Amino acid sequence: MKFFSVSLIGLIVLLSFSACHKTTRENKNAGNRSDSFKTNDTLKLNVPDAKLLEYSKFLSSLDSSNINSASIAAEKFKEIFTSQRVGLCDSGYVMFQALYDTLDLKLNEKIQQDTTDFNPLIKNESLPRKLKDLKAQYQKCGFDLTSSEGSVYIVQDRSFIANIFFPIVSETMKNYLIEIQTESKEGFATDDAISILPQKLVERIIWYEKFIAANQNFVFIDNCNNYRKAYLTYLLSGYKKTSLFTNNNDKILTSYFTIAFKYLLQKYPTSETAIIVKPYFEAITHKQFDTEKQLFKNYIIKGYILNLNE
Repeated sequence: MKFFSVSLIGLIVLLSFSACHKTTRENKNAGNRSDSFKTNDTLKLNVPDAKLLEYSKFLSSLDSSNINSASIAAEKFKEIFTSQRVGLCDSGYVMFQALYDTLDLKLNEKIQQDTTDFNPLIKNESLPRKLKDLKAQYQKCGFDLTSSEGSVYIVQDRSFIANIFFPIVSETMKNYLIEIQTESKEGFATDDAISILPQKLVERIIWYEKFIAANQNFVFIDNCNNYRKAYLTYLLSGYKKTSLFTNNNDKILTSYFTIAFKYLLQKYPTSETAIIVKPYFEAITHKQFDTEKQLFKNYIIKGYILNLNE
């Protein structure tokens, strides 16, 4: 995802109502590593398991600011969870992701203080040996060094996750992680404007709607609900430079959202998302803006979308 700031993973920041640079990663809901072994697995585990306790203790011993900790934790995951039941493995992955997210944050903090000349990377030029070695080091440890909009930052390497964890976790977890990987590559916004097609925005919302309905007990279900809520929020309100209306006086929908709404209502007319969006779209179309405002307020109250004014 070679773009400024906002991908699915960057939406974690937005869910906290911040539009800062992408220095966080997926799953703020995984919780503190010291207590994440209590998370129920996909088979409704209700008591801490010895394997999870072992992994939790091991993760707590690692330096959450040392880049090598991700690969060390991944190898330990394989050692502990290979051939275990997949629900248990999924809970173990939640714990790994919590460490991975913490590393991501701290590594990005460090790189902002790094005095290395990153201009060749920023300008997409041939990299000197020092930068090549630095990128290789990050990639070996589950991260990648990239740049956009004149800034250098570190991203989680989702192929690292796929190679190590996919053979061990459940099919449900794999499907979720594949979606994360896809959205990370595609991005969401560039230079404060939505960079994906309107149809793609709709497809993401529908993917989460279907996935949530089919996997109510999934260990990352809160993340899924939050991602769906964030995407739906921006479908209904616009996002920064990608405005909902051509201007605030006439309130004529921009072509982006006209396409998005029509695509949703034509392709997925019976979906929960379409049921939410249809009266909102009709209110705008008929210039019933008091109704539009009331619907938007009701959607916030019902928890369908974020309250961006908080």
